[in-house]
Amino acid sequence: MNRIVTYKPFTRALSPVWDNFMEDFFDISMSDNFKKPVTDIIEKDASYDFEIELPGFSENEIDVRIEENVLTIKAEKESKEEKKEKDKHLISERVEKYYRSFILPENADEEKIRAKFDSGILALEILKKEKKEAKKINIK
Repeated sequence: MNRIVTYKPFTRALSPVWDNFMEDFFDISMSDNFKKPVTDIIEKDASYDFEIELPGFSENEIDVRIEENVLTIKAEKESKEEKKEKDKHLISERVEKYYRSFILPENADEEKIRAKFDSGILALEILKKEKKEAKKINIK
């Protein structure tokens, strides 16, 4: 069975209740003001397709990496230090940092990935590796 799992490097599998409780404290998406982007993942016959919402970002503010079968998406805006001291910032709800990682299945081909960014949606298509036929070994 192929599954894509959210990668959580700072939590341990103690129990489902404990993991859910501790996720808010140790998940990197909650620390350093990072938020999790809304993500849809669809498995097709030949690929895994991701749609990740990153509203308000441009292509050059998004970083997508794969390392050791872990897909990581990070989007971060440069901070604007244009605020004047006399101005009061009453509400600030804009998200300026997104971070999300996924452990990919073994059949995900890290070398065959297509990425497209349009209207705040990052679309990734990760092709699956072709299945290798079982090789018969002759005994002499």
